[in-house]
Amino acid sequence: MKQSLPSYPAGLDSLDIPRANTQKNVNKALLAYLLSAYDRSEPLRVLDMPCGAFEWLGLLNQLFPRASLVGSDLATGTPPGGVQFLAADATQPFDFGGNFDLVTSISGIMMFGNTQSFIQHCCRQLKIGGTLVITNDNIFTVRDRLSFLFTGRVRRFKLLPETDEAISQQVSLQEVCRQMNRNGVEITKVIYTSFYAEDWLFAPLAIILYPFQWLSLRRTKSSIPGSLRRQMFPFSALLGRHYLVIGRKTTETA
Repeated sequence: MKQSLPSYPAGLDSLDIPRANTQKNVNKALLAYLLSAYDRSEPLRVLDMPCGAFEWLGLLNQLFPRASLVGSDLATGTPPGGVQFLAADATQPFDFGGNFDLVTSISGIMMFGNTQSFIQHCCRQLKIGGTLVITNDNIFTVRDRLSFLFTGRVRRFKLLPETDEAISQQVSLQEVCRQMNRNGVEITKVIYTSFYAEDWLFAPLAIILYPFQWLSLRRTKSSIPGSLRRQMFPFSALLGRHYLVIGRKTTETA
């Protein structure tokens, strides 16, 4: 696996990248990372969970022709050619044989509970050196902080949710990183994306707030190294609506 930092390869903007059931540019940012980290000719073993309608795996099937692709969800339609489907409940323990090079979960953990168990079993599916990518909505933007101050809720979650609410789990970036670390996956990259035009109206306030956040990060006692702290809470975290946490499995855990 290459160790270069992710960047948008030439021609990526010309690709038809489906948005699917996530924020804009999330799949684009993830694809940019993968194209910079892997050779397209590699025979990768990839798991996506929950896989939804296979939009993401369908794209990988086009760009990584030698990859072995597996999608898992509660129930779904017919997978495209080259993609295997395995039905599973993400809130319960699961095992697909392990030894995956890459496991992705795009905008999934906000939709079901038992996050600790889910991340644990995602990590167990990876081989040593394999990559786990979890993406989720960012609830610490300036707009979310103002929304919570004045209405008691962050924008993505209703103050009075229905019993059958699809998006119900407020999972913080810190918890995602913590669960990955405790299951043998070292965080290598945190990327913020999904910047909307109206969010830039809050940039002046973000400029005022960020020095206080930076000072708090510097003063807080924690085993988290400074380099990772800066990746977790950069200036862009005050504006971007979505984040990607990328980690590499370094050890097996019980």
